[in-house]
Amino acid sequence: MDNSKLKNASTLYLIGNFFNKGIAFLSVPIFTRLLSTSDYGIINTYQSWIGIAVMIMGYALHMGIYNSFVDYKDKTGEYLSTILKFTLISTAVIVLLACCVVKIFNISIPLFLIVMLLLHATSIAILDDISYYLMMKYQYVKRTLLMILPNLLSVCVSMIIIKFVLDSKLYYGRIFTDAITWMVFAVIIVIAYVKKGGINREFLKHGLKISLPLIVHGATLSILSNSDRIMITWLADSSQSGIYSLVYSFGSIAYAIYISFDGVWMPWFMNSLAEKKHKEINSVTNDYTRFITYIMCCLIIVSPELLKILASKPYWEGIKIIPLIVLANFLYFLYTRYSNLEHFYKKSTQITLLTVVAAVINVGLNFLLIPKLGYVAAAFTTVIAYFVIFILHSIYSKTLNPEVLHIKSFILPLIEVLIACALFYLLLDKPIIRWVGMLVYLGVVAYLERKKIEEILLPNIKKKIFKK
Repeated sequence: MDNSKLKNASTLYLIGNFFNKGIAFLSVPIFTRLLSTSDYGIINTYQSWIGIAVMIMGYALHMGIYNSFVDYKDKTGEYLSTILKFTLISTAVIVLLACCVVKIFNISIPLFLIVMLLLHATSIAILDDISYYLMMKYQYVKRTLLMILPNLLSVCVSMIIIKFVLDSKLYYGRIFTDAITWMVFAVIIVIAYVKKGGINREFLKHGLKISLPLIVHGATLSILSNSDRIMITWLADSSQSGIYSLVYSFGSIAYAIYISFDGVWMPWFMNSLAEKKHKEINSVTNDYTRFITYIMCCLIIVSPELLKILASKPYWEGIKIIPLIVLANFLYFLYTRYSNLEHFYKKSTQITLLTVVAAVINVGLNFLLIPKLGYVAAAFTTVIAYFVIFILHSIYSKTLNPEVLHIKSFILPLIEVLIACALFYLLLDKPIIRWVGMLVYLGVVAYLERKKIEEILLPNIKKKIFKK
Protein backbone atom coordinates (compact mmCIF):
# COMPACT_ATOMS: atom_id res chain seq x y z
CA MET A 1 0.00 0.00 0.00
CA ASP A 2 1.61 3.30 -1.06
CA ASN A 3 1.87 6.36 1.21
CA SER A 4 -0.96 8.32 -0.42
CA LYS A 5 -3.41 5.46 0.05
CA LEU A 6 -2.15 4.97 3.60
CA LYS A 7 -2.90 8.62 4.39
CA ASN A 8 -6.35 8.37 2.80
CA ALA A 9 -7.06 5.26 4.84
CA SER A 10 -5.92 6.97 8.05
CA THR A 11 -8.12 10.00 7.38
CA LEU A 12 -11.22 7.95 6.62
CA TYR A 13 -10.65 5.60 9.56
CA LEU A 14 -10.37 8.64 11.79
CA ILE A 15 -13.70 10.02 10.53
CA GLY A 16 -15.38 6.62 10.78
CA ASN A 17 -14.20 5.91 14.30
CA PHE A 18 -15.27 9.31 15.53
CA PHE A 19 -18.78 8.12 14.69
CA ASN A 20 -18.32 4.48 15.65
CA LYS A 21 -16.44 4.78 18.94
CA GLY A 22 -17.28 8.37 19.78
CA ILE A 23 -20.97 8.46 18.87
CA ALA A 24 -22.02 8.37 22.53
CA PHE A 25 -19.83 11.42 23.12
CA LEU A 26 -21.02 13.29 20.02
CA SER A 27 -24.67 12.80 20.94
CA VAL A 28 -24.20 13.57 24.64
CA PRO A 29 -25.49 17.18 24.56
CA ILE A 30 -28.84 16.00 23.21
CA PHE A 31 -29.36 12.74 25.09
CA THR A 32 -28.38 14.21 28.46
CA ARG A 33 -31.06 16.84 27.97
CA LEU A 34 -33.69 14.39 26.74
CA LEU A 35 -33.03 11.72 29.37
CA SER A 36 -32.78 11.67 33.13
CA THR A 37 -29.56 10.37 34.70
CA SER A 38 -31.52 7.20 35.56
CA ASP A 39 -32.72 6.61 31.97
CA TYR A 40 -29.21 7.29 30.69
CA GLY A 41 -27.85 4.77 33.19
CA ILE A 42 -30.33 2.05 32.11
CA ILE A 43 -29.37 2.52 28.44
CA ASN A 44 -25.68 2.21 29.22
CA THR A 45 -26.26 -0.83 31.43
CA TYR A 46 -28.03 -2.53 28.50
CA GLN A 47 -25.17 -1.58 26.19
CA SER A 48 -22.74 -3.06 28.70
CA TRP A 49 -24.56 -6.40 28.52
CA ILE A 50 -24.45 -6.15 24.74
CA GLY A 51 -20.68 -5.65 24.88
CA ILE A 52 -20.29 -8.93 26.78
CA ALA A 53 -22.83 -10.84 24.65
CA VAL A 54 -21.09 -9.86 21.37
CA MET A 55 -18.05 -11.97 22.22
CA ILE A 56 -20.21 -14.99 23.01
CA MET A 57 -22.50 -14.73 19.96
CA GLY A 58 -19.66 -13.95 17.55
CA TYR A 59 -17.07 -16.33 19.06
CA ALA A 60 -14.41 -13.61 18.52
CA LEU A 61 -14.08 -15.01 14.98
CA HIS A 62 -13.02 -11.60 13.67
CA MET A 63 -9.54 -12.52 14.92
CA GLY A 64 -9.61 -15.63 12.73
CA ILE A 65 -10.40 -13.37 9.78
CA TYR A 66 -7.45 -11.18 10.82
CA ASN A 67 -5.07 -14.18 10.66
CA SER A 68 -6.64 -15.60 7.48
CA PHE A 69 -4.88 -12.85 5.51
CA VAL A 70 -1.60 -14.53 6.47
CA ASP A 71 -2.61 -18.21 6.31
CA TYR A 72 -5.16 -18.15 3.42
CA LYS A 73 -4.25 -15.06 1.40
CA ASP A 74 -6.11 -16.12 -1.76
CA LYS A 75 -9.24 -17.48 -0.05
CA THR A 76 -10.23 -14.77 2.37
CA GLY A 77 -13.64 -14.26 0.75
CA GLU A 78 -14.55 -17.93 1.19
CA TYR A 79 -13.16 -17.80 4.72
CA LEU A 80 -15.42 -14.86 5.61
CA SER A 81 -18.44 -16.64 4.12
CA THR A 82 -17.81 -19.70 6.29
CA ILE A 83 -17.52 -17.57 9.42
CA LEU A 84 -20.80 -15.76 8.71
CA LYS A 85 -22.69 -19.02 8.03
CA PHE A 86 -21.43 -20.56 11.26
CA THR A 87 -22.40 -17.44 13.22
CA LEU A 88 -25.96 -17.53 11.86
CA ILE A 89 -26.42 -21.23 12.61
CA SER A 90 -25.04 -20.94 16.15
CA THR A 91 -27.22 -17.89 16.81
CA ALA A 92 -30.35 -19.82 15.84
CA VAL A 93 -29.37 -22.59 18.27
CA ILE A 94 -28.59 -20.18 21.12
CA VAL A 95 -31.85 -18.26 20.66
CA LEU A 96 -33.82 -21.52 20.69
CA LEU A 97 -32.07 -22.65 23.88
CA ALA A 98 -32.69 -19.27 25.49
CA CYS A 99 -36.42 -19.54 24.73
CA CYS A 100 -36.54 -22.99 26.31
CA VAL A 101 -34.69 -21.82 29.43
CA VAL A 102 -37.03 -18.84 29.89
CA LYS A 103 -40.12 -21.03 29.57
CA ILE A 104 -38.86 -23.92 31.71
CA PHE A 105 -37.56 -21.80 34.59
CA ASN A 106 -40.27 -19.14 34.27
CA ILE A 107 -37.75 -16.29 34.19
CA SER A 108 -39.40 -12.92 34.81
CA ILE A 109 -37.44 -11.02 32.13
CA PRO A 110 -39.61 -10.60 28.99
CA LEU A 111 -38.64 -13.17 26.35
CA PHE A 112 -38.66 -10.63 23.53
CA LEU A 113 -36.00 -8.56 25.36
CA ILE A 114 -33.70 -11.56 25.71
CA VAL A 115 -34.14 -12.53 22.05
CA MET A 116 -33.60 -8.93 20.96
CA LEU A 117 -30.40 -8.67 23.00
CA LEU A 118 -29.03 -11.90 21.47
CA LEU A 119 -29.89 -10.86 17.90
CA HIS A 120 -28.52 -7.37 18.54
CA ALA A 121 -25.23 -8.87 19.78
CA THR A 122 -25.02 -11.20 16.78
CA SER A 123 -25.59 -8.30 14.40
CA ILE A 124 -22.72 -6.34 15.94
CA ALA A 125 -20.49 -9.44 15.75
CA ILE A 126 -21.28 -9.83 12.04
CA LEU A 127 -20.39 -6.20 11.35
CA ASP A 128 -17.17 -6.67 13.35
CA ASP A 129 -16.28 -9.61 11.09
CA ILE A 130 -16.78 -7.64 7.90
CA SER A 131 -15.02 -4.62 9.40
CA TYR A 132 -11.85 -6.65 10.00
CA TYR A 133 -12.14 -8.15 6.53
CA LEU A 134 -12.37 -4.72 4.89
CA MET A 135 -9.58 -3.37 7.09
CA MET A 136 -7.16 -6.12 6.05
CA LYS A 137 -8.08 -5.59 2.39
CA TYR A 138 -7.56 -1.83 2.76
CA GLN A 139 -11.09 -1.20 1.46
CA TYR A 140 -11.23 1.88 3.60
CA VAL A 141 -14.18 3.61 1.91
CA LYS A 142 -16.53 0.67 2.51
CA ARG A 143 -15.21 0.21 6.04
CA THR A 144 -15.72 3.86 6.89
CA LEU A 145 -19.30 3.80 5.61
CA LEU A 146 -19.92 0.68 7.68
CA MET A 147 -18.66 2.52 10.76
CA ILE A 148 -20.70 5.65 10.23
CA LEU A 149 -24.11 4.63 8.89
CA PRO A 150 -25.49 2.23 11.57
CA ASN A 151 -24.60 4.53 14.46
CA LEU A 152 -25.66 7.71 12.70
CA LEU A 153 -29.07 6.32 11.73
CA SER A 154 -29.61 4.79 15.16
CA VAL A 155 -28.85 8.02 16.99
CA CYS A 156 -30.99 10.20 14.70
CA VAL A 157 -34.03 7.93 14.84
CA SER A 158 -33.63 7.45 18.61
CA MET A 159 -33.74 11.19 19.19
CA ILE A 160 -36.93 11.54 17.17
CA ILE A 161 -38.66 8.67 18.99
CA ILE A 162 -37.61 9.86 22.46
CA LYS A 163 -38.62 13.46 21.76
CA PHE A 164 -41.87 13.02 19.85
CA VAL A 165 -43.20 9.46 20.36
CA LEU A 166 -42.57 8.23 23.91
CA ASP A 167 -43.98 9.76 27.08
CA SER A 168 -42.46 7.35 29.60
CA LYS A 169 -39.69 4.74 29.75
CA LEU A 170 -37.71 6.87 27.31
CA TYR A 171 -34.79 4.46 27.41
CA TYR A 172 -36.76 2.09 25.16
CA GLY A 173 -36.48 4.62 22.36
CA ARG A 174 -32.69 4.24 22.34
CA ILE A 175 -32.50 0.51 23.04
CA PHE A 176 -35.05 -0.70 20.46
CA THR A 177 -33.90 1.65 17.70
CA ASP A 178 -30.26 0.67 18.15
CA ALA A 179 -31.07 -3.05 18.03
CA ILE A 180 -33.25 -2.84 14.91
CA THR A 181 -30.72 -0.67 13.04
CA TRP A 182 -27.85 -3.09 13.60
CA MET A 183 -30.03 -6.07 12.64
CA VAL A 184 -30.94 -4.44 9.32
CA PHE A 185 -27.30 -3.81 8.45
CA ALA A 186 -26.33 -7.35 9.48
CA VAL A 187 -28.93 -8.76 7.08
CA ILE A 188 -27.51 -6.62 4.25
CA ILE A 189 -23.96 -7.85 5.02
CA VAL A 190 -25.05 -11.48 5.04
CA ILE A 191 -26.79 -11.12 1.67
CA ALA A 192 -23.75 -9.38 0.16
CA TYR A 193 -20.94 -11.59 1.47
CA VAL A 194 -22.29 -15.10 2.13
CA LYS A 195 -21.49 -17.37 -0.80
CA LYS A 196 -23.36 -20.45 -1.93
CA GLY A 197 -22.27 -23.82 -0.61
CA GLY A 198 -21.62 -25.36 2.77
CA ILE A 199 -19.25 -24.55 5.59
CA ASN A 200 -15.55 -25.14 4.91
CA ARG A 201 -14.41 -27.23 7.88
CA GLU A 202 -10.75 -26.30 7.45
CA PHE A 203 -11.52 -22.59 7.61
CA LEU A 204 -13.89 -23.03 10.56
CA LYS A 205 -11.36 -25.14 12.47
CA HIS A 206 -8.67 -22.53 11.82
CA GLY A 207 -10.92 -19.70 12.99
CA LEU A 208 -12.16 -21.46 16.11
CA LYS A 209 -8.65 -22.54 17.11
CA ILE A 210 -7.63 -18.89 17.21
CA SER A 211 -10.88 -17.39 18.46
CA LEU A 212 -12.22 -19.80 21.10
CA PRO A 213 -9.62 -18.86 23.72
CA LEU A 214 -10.30 -15.23 22.78
CA ILE A 215 -14.00 -15.55 23.64
CA VAL A 216 -13.00 -15.53 27.29
CA HIS A 217 -10.44 -12.81 26.54
CA GLY A 218 -12.97 -10.66 24.69
CA ALA A 219 -15.65 -11.24 27.30
CA THR A 220 -13.08 -10.41 29.97
CA LEU A 221 -12.18 -7.16 28.22
CA SER A 222 -15.88 -6.38 28.00
CA ILE A 223 -16.15 -7.05 31.72
CA LEU A 224 -13.21 -4.72 32.31
CA SER A 225 -14.85 -1.91 30.34
CA ASN A 226 -18.52 -2.63 31.07
CA SER A 227 -18.82 -4.29 34.48
CA ASP A 228 -18.36 -0.93 36.18
CA ARG A 229 -21.67 0.37 34.85
CA ILE A 230 -23.50 -2.90 35.53
CA MET A 231 -22.18 -3.06 39.11
CA ILE A 232 -22.85 0.63 39.78
CA THR A 233 -26.49 0.09 38.74
CA TRP A 234 -26.63 -3.03 40.91
CA LEU A 235 -24.70 -1.88 43.99
CA ALA A 236 -25.56 1.85 43.87
CA ASP A 237 -28.25 3.14 41.48
CA SER A 238 -28.89 3.80 37.78
CA SER A 239 -28.48 7.56 38.26
CA GLN A 240 -24.85 7.12 39.35
CA SER A 241 -24.39 4.72 36.45
CA GLY A 242 -25.67 7.42 34.10
CA ILE A 243 -23.14 9.97 35.39
CA TYR A 244 -20.30 7.46 35.20
CA SER A 245 -21.32 6.36 31.69
CA LEU A 246 -21.31 9.94 30.46
CA VAL A 247 -17.81 10.60 31.82
CA TYR A 248 -16.61 7.24 30.48
CA SER A 249 -17.84 8.18 27.01
CA PHE A 250 -16.19 11.59 27.30
CA GLY A 251 -12.89 10.06 28.41
CA SER A 252 -12.99 7.72 25.43
CA ILE A 253 -12.50 10.53 22.89
CA ALA A 254 -8.80 9.71 22.67
CA TYR A 255 -9.73 6.02 22.38
CA ALA A 256 -11.76 6.85 19.28
CA ILE A 257 -8.72 8.61 17.80
CA TYR A 258 -6.16 5.86 18.37
CA ILE A 259 -8.54 3.12 17.30
CA SER A 260 -8.87 5.05 14.04
CA PHE A 261 -5.13 4.92 13.45
CA ASP A 262 -5.00 1.31 14.61
CA GLY A 263 -7.11 0.45 11.58
CA VAL A 264 -4.03 1.28 9.50
CA TRP A 265 -1.37 0.49 12.09
CA MET A 266 -2.43 -3.12 12.72
CA PRO A 267 -2.03 -4.44 9.14
CA TRP A 268 1.27 -2.53 8.84
CA PHE A 269 2.47 -3.91 12.19
CA MET A 270 1.63 -7.47 11.22
CA ASN A 271 3.41 -7.20 7.86
CA SER A 272 6.43 -5.50 9.44
CA LEU A 273 6.72 -8.21 12.07
CA ALA A 274 6.57 -10.88 9.36
CA GLU A 275 9.42 -9.09 7.56
CA LYS A 276 11.33 -8.60 10.87
CA LYS A 277 11.56 -4.82 10.54
CA HIS A 278 12.16 -4.42 14.26
CA LYS A 279 13.89 -1.02 14.23
CA GLU A 280 11.17 0.48 12.05
CA ILE A 281 8.46 -0.95 14.32
CA ASN A 282 10.09 0.58 17.40
CA SER A 283 10.55 3.95 15.73
CA VAL A 284 6.98 4.20 14.45
CA THR A 285 5.54 2.90 17.74
CA ASN A 286 7.46 5.57 19.69
CA ASP A 287 6.12 8.33 17.41
CA TYR A 288 2.61 6.91 17.63
CA THR A 289 2.76 6.71 21.45
CA ARG A 290 3.98 10.29 21.78
CA PHE A 291 1.15 11.51 19.52
CA ILE A 292 -1.48 9.76 21.65
CA THR A 293 0.19 11.07 24.82
CA TYR A 294 -0.17 14.67 23.62
CA ILE A 295 -3.86 14.14 22.91
CA MET A 296 -4.47 12.54 26.31
CA CYS A 297 -2.72 15.34 28.20
CA CYS A 298 -4.63 18.10 26.38
CA LEU A 299 -7.94 16.31 26.91
CA ILE A 300 -7.32 16.00 30.65
CA ILE A 301 -6.39 19.66 31.08
CA VAL A 302 -9.41 21.18 29.27
CA SER A 303 -12.00 18.51 30.10
CA PRO A 304 -14.04 20.33 32.81
CA GLU A 305 -15.20 23.09 30.46
CA LEU A 306 -15.82 20.71 27.57
CA LEU A 307 -18.01 18.44 29.68
CA LYS A 308 -20.01 21.40 30.99
CA ILE A 309 -20.74 22.40 27.40
CA LEU A 310 -21.75 18.88 26.42
CA ALA A 311 -23.88 17.85 29.40
CA SER A 312 -26.53 19.36 31.64
CA LYS A 313 -25.76 20.29 35.25
CA PRO A 314 -26.84 17.00 36.94
CA TYR A 315 -23.90 15.29 35.20
CA TRP A 316 -21.23 17.82 36.22
CA GLU A 317 -20.35 16.08 39.46
CA GLY A 318 -18.65 13.42 37.34
CA ILE A 319 -15.94 15.89 36.27
CA LYS A 320 -13.77 14.75 39.19
CA ILE A 321 -13.18 11.29 37.66
CA ILE A 322 -12.32 12.40 34.10
CA PRO A 323 -8.52 12.13 34.56
CA LEU A 324 -8.90 8.58 35.90
CA ILE A 325 -10.98 7.50 32.90
CA VAL A 326 -8.55 9.10 30.43
CA LEU A 327 -5.60 7.46 32.24
CA ALA A 328 -7.36 4.09 32.01
CA ASN A 329 -7.82 4.61 28.27
CA PHE A 330 -4.13 5.43 27.90
CA LEU A 331 -3.14 2.25 29.74
CA TYR A 332 -5.49 0.35 27.43
CA PHE A 333 -3.71 1.87 24.43
CA LEU A 334 -0.32 0.76 25.81
CA TYR A 335 -1.59 -2.74 26.57
CA THR A 336 -2.97 -3.25 23.07
CA ARG A 337 0.50 -2.65 21.57
CA TYR A 338 1.55 -5.87 23.30
CA SER A 339 -1.65 -7.80 22.60
CA ASN A 340 -1.21 -7.16 18.86
CA LEU A 341 2.22 -8.78 19.10
CA GLU A 342 0.73 -11.74 20.95
CA HIS A 343 -1.99 -12.11 18.32
CA PHE A 344 0.71 -12.28 15.64
CA TYR A 345 2.25 -15.28 17.40
CA LYS A 346 -1.24 -16.81 17.91
CA LYS A 347 -0.92 -16.90 21.71
CA SER A 348 -4.67 -16.77 22.31
CA THR A 349 -4.68 -18.85 25.50
CA GLN A 350 -1.95 -16.80 27.15
CA ILE A 351 -3.67 -13.54 26.18
CA THR A 352 -6.85 -14.78 27.82
CA LEU A 353 -5.23 -15.93 31.06
CA LEU A 354 -3.45 -12.63 31.61
CA THR A 355 -6.60 -10.63 30.89
CA VAL A 356 -8.70 -12.77 33.24
CA VAL A 357 -6.37 -11.86 36.12
CA ALA A 358 -7.01 -8.15 35.55
CA ALA A 359 -10.77 -8.69 35.22
CA VAL A 360 -10.96 -10.62 38.49
CA ILE A 361 -9.10 -7.78 40.24
CA ASN A 362 -11.48 -5.22 38.71
CA VAL A 363 -14.70 -7.05 39.62
CA GLY A 364 -13.42 -7.90 43.11
CA LEU A 365 -12.44 -4.31 43.90
CA ASN A 366 -15.73 -3.02 42.43
CA PHE A 367 -17.70 -5.36 44.67
CA LEU A 368 -15.83 -4.18 47.74
CA LEU A 369 -15.64 -0.45 47.04
CA ILE A 370 -18.68 0.63 44.98
CA PRO A 371 -21.11 0.22 47.93
CA LYS A 372 -18.87 2.62 49.92
CA LEU A 373 -17.63 5.10 47.31
CA GLY A 374 -20.09 4.75 44.41
CA TYR A 375 -18.95 5.46 40.86
CA VAL A 376 -15.70 7.09 42.07
CA ALA A 377 -14.51 3.65 43.20
CA ALA A 378 -15.23 2.24 39.73
CA ALA A 379 -12.93 4.84 38.16
CA PHE A 380 -10.04 3.91 40.48
CA THR A 381 -10.53 0.16 40.01
CA THR A 382 -10.55 0.58 36.22
CA VAL A 383 -7.16 2.31 36.35
CA ILE A 384 -5.74 -0.40 38.60
CA ALA A 385 -7.04 -3.19 36.36
CA TYR A 386 -5.65 -1.68 33.16
CA PHE A 387 -2.30 -1.03 34.82
CA VAL A 388 -2.12 -4.70 35.84
CA ILE A 389 -3.03 -5.88 32.35
CA PHE A 390 -0.43 -3.55 30.81
CA ILE A 391 2.36 -4.86 33.07
CA LEU A 392 1.43 -8.53 32.64
CA HIS A 393 1.31 -8.33 28.84
CA SER A 394 4.53 -6.33 28.64
CA ILE A 395 6.34 -9.05 30.61
CA TYR A 396 4.90 -11.89 28.53
CA SER A 397 5.48 -10.17 25.17
CA LYS A 398 9.17 -9.86 25.98
CA THR A 399 9.39 -13.68 25.95
CA LEU A 400 7.94 -13.76 22.43
CA ASN A 401 10.04 -11.06 20.79
CA PRO A 402 12.43 -9.01 22.95
CA GLU A 403 13.46 -6.89 19.94
CA VAL A 404 10.28 -4.81 19.77
CA LEU A 405 8.00 -2.73 22.02
CA HIS A 406 10.43 -2.08 24.87
CA ILE A 407 8.56 -1.05 28.01
CA LYS A 408 11.03 1.77 28.73
CA SER A 409 9.69 3.59 25.66
CA PHE A 410 6.26 3.71 27.35
CA ILE A 411 7.37 4.86 30.81
CA LEU A 412 8.01 8.55 30.02
CA PRO A 413 4.67 8.97 28.15
CA LEU A 414 2.89 7.37 31.13
CA ILE A 415 4.62 9.77 33.54
CA GLU A 416 3.59 12.67 31.29
CA VAL A 417 -0.08 11.65 31.49
CA LEU A 418 0.19 11.23 35.27
CA ILE A 419 1.57 14.77 35.56
CA ALA A 420 -1.40 16.04 33.52
CA CYS A 421 -3.74 14.25 35.96
CA ALA A 422 -2.01 15.90 38.93
CA LEU A 423 -2.25 19.35 37.32
CA PHE A 424 -5.95 18.78 36.66
CA TYR A 425 -6.69 18.35 40.37
CA LEU A 426 -4.35 21.15 41.46
CA LEU A 427 -5.84 23.64 38.98
CA LEU A 428 -9.43 22.40 38.78
CA ASP A 429 -10.83 25.77 39.92
CA LYS A 430 -8.40 27.81 37.76
CA PRO A 431 -9.60 27.33 34.16
CA ILE A 432 -7.62 30.23 32.66
CA ILE A 433 -4.33 28.87 34.00
CA ARG A 434 -5.19 25.39 32.71
CA TRP A 435 -6.05 26.57 29.21
CA VAL A 436 -2.99 28.83 28.97
CA GLY A 437 -0.89 25.93 30.24
CA MET A 438 -2.30 23.71 27.51
CA LEU A 439 -1.42 26.25 24.82
CA VAL A 440 2.13 26.53 26.18
CA TYR A 441 2.34 22.73 26.24
CA LEU A 442 1.24 22.51 22.61
CA GLY A 443 3.85 25.14 21.68
CA VAL A 444 6.61 23.13 23.35
CA VAL A 445 5.38 19.95 21.65
CA ALA A 446 5.35 21.68 18.25
CA TYR A 447 8.94 22.84 18.80
CA LEU A 448 10.19 19.42 19.95
CA GLU A 449 8.39 17.60 17.13
CA ARG A 450 9.16 20.20 14.44
CA LYS A 451 11.18 17.78 12.31
CA LYS A 452 8.37 15.23 12.30
CA ILE A 453 5.83 17.94 11.50
CA GLU A 454 7.98 19.19 8.63
CA GLU A 455 8.30 15.64 7.25
CA ILE A 456 4.52 15.34 7.17
CA LEU A 457 3.53 18.84 6.02
CA LEU A 458 6.29 19.92 3.61
CA PRO A 459 5.70 17.18 0.99
CA ASN A 460 2.00 18.10 0.84
CA ILE A 461 2.76 21.84 0.59
CA LYS A 462 5.27 21.24 -2.23
CA LYS A 463 2.73 19.14 -4.13
CA LYS A 464 0.15 21.92 -3.95
CA ILE A 465 2.71 24.55 -5.07
CA PHE A 466 3.88 22.52 -8.04
CA LYS A 467 0.30 21.74 -9.06
CA LYS A 468 -0.36 25.44 -9.29
